[in-house]
Amino acid sequence: MTTNDSSANGEERASRSVDAIRAWGAEWNHKFGAMLERGWPLAEVAALHDDLDRIASAADGLGDSASAAAAVELSVYLCSFVEDGRSPDPSQREKLLQLCGALGEAKAPAVSPAPAQAKPSRLAHLLCISEDAGLVAELSLRVAERGIAMTARSTVDDALSRLPELGMHAVLVDQTQLDGLQRLERAALNLGGGTGRPLFAAMLRDNSLEQRMRALRGGADVVIEFDEQPGRLAERAARLLRERDGAPLRAMIIDDDRSQAMFCESVLRHAGVETRLHTEARQALADFAQFRPEVVLVDLYMPDMDGMSLVAALRAQPDAAGVAIVFLSGDQDAETRFEALAAGGDDFLTKPILPRHLVAAVLTRGRRVRQMQAGASRRTSESLASNVREFAPPARAQSA
Repeated sequence: MTTNDSSANGEERASRSVDAIRAWGAEWNHKFGAMLERGWPLAEVAALHDDLDRIASAADGLGDSASAAAAVELSVYLCSFVEDGRSPDPSQREKLLQLCGALGEAKAPAVSPAPAQAKPSRLAHLLCISEDAGLVAELSLRVAERGIAMTARSTVDDALSRLPELGMHAVLVDQTQLDGLQRLERAALNLGGGTGRPLFAAMLRDNSLEQRMRALRGGADVVIEFDEQPGRLAERAARLLRERDGAPLRAMIIDDDRSQAMFCESVLRHAGVETRLHTEARQALADFAQFRPEVVLVDLYMPDMDGMSLVAALRAQPDAAGVAIVFLSGDQDAETRFEALAAGGDDFLTKPILPRHLVAAVLTRGRRVRQMQAGASRRTSESLASNVREFAPPARAQSA
């Protein structure tokens, strides 16, 4: 067999593989449409979501970027319903069907045109979840004075069953509702709408270490102590929103497998994260200070420098102490995971990586890194101001 024949056969096999992926996507569309007609059976939805992640990974591995991108976008949107066990409302079902239309060659069932969306408001939007009606009323007035529109819900169940029409930039959760924080986190992209993932703040009346840890473990990005002063609470919320509305989160992806790296990049961009991709560890080191990511995704095994050595080199850089580092590897050995975390990693994701796991790891850790950086900056500014006041010469008395 000649080289040309081998090349032709390889292209033919690749073409058949891509066709198989798109046929798989068409079959998935058919199953999803049939499932919607029966309602929203949770076990079936979860199984279809797992299949969708497999389609995304397979399409990416075969270089079918169109199918991979369509599957990733649909998976990221679907994941909050799956994780929370919540049924989509009519407009969300319409959105799901529209996303299905881009998957494979199958066409989604015909749907009526979506109504024109309102222009984005220039106001920042805060969702407050509290059963304290007096606080809600007072806080609504105080945040309005600071250019913030507030939507109130009494419980987490109420918030999830009646999603706000506009995307929320931040969600403030009263201490009595902390048990529902993880459910809110799983619905983050739906709560944020077109604004991306909202910032989650826990409002604590009991600011003990136990309650703070409870809030952070539940998914809170920041904890606010409530001292029964709605004005102070409104000012803190306004400051958090100003910090949140800065540049998008940044993630650096370092993996010698370009296909895997591009797959991660596609998933994160759909979630509103700015990315920088490197297939060579030494190039990533040189670029780190310029890009200044909040999260670094590192392949554990690379030819020019292994992941643990790279992390040690990163941690030696002045600006890398607080950066979140997530290892990526197909190695499922428990001892290897322990060594990676001991070497300076914050998390470990096993390949093949599911889109929803990647998004959750990067957004949650990235938000916390940004909050820590903002807090450190404020403390530095306050310390400098205090030193200036302490060493300033006394005012000279004026002569009569």
